[in-house]
Amino acid sequence: MTKEERKAILVIRNYLNKNLTDEFILKNYDLAIDQLIENASKLQHLKVPGVKIMSEGNQSIHFENGADAWVISSDVKALLPTPFVGMW
Repeated sequence: MTKEERKAILVIRNYLNKNLTDEFILKNYDLAIDQLIENASKLQHLKVPGVKIMSEGNQSIHFENGADAWVISSDVKALLPTPFVGMW
């Protein structure tokens, strides 16, 4: 298991709010893991922490609020079940 897969599994486990095993998450949510790793890789190479707009010449990039690496985005949420809610 790669370092990126371990990070993705941890983020998914925290999002789902349930103590699932690494193997269960890897087997059942592999598409979400792949998407999360892909999103994180793109943002880590492109975005500077704390910067919302980058400009160079005539081109500029605007980052939406909450667009950070290793965050569950709407495309990853679509690949996961609804998070569990603890009642006590």
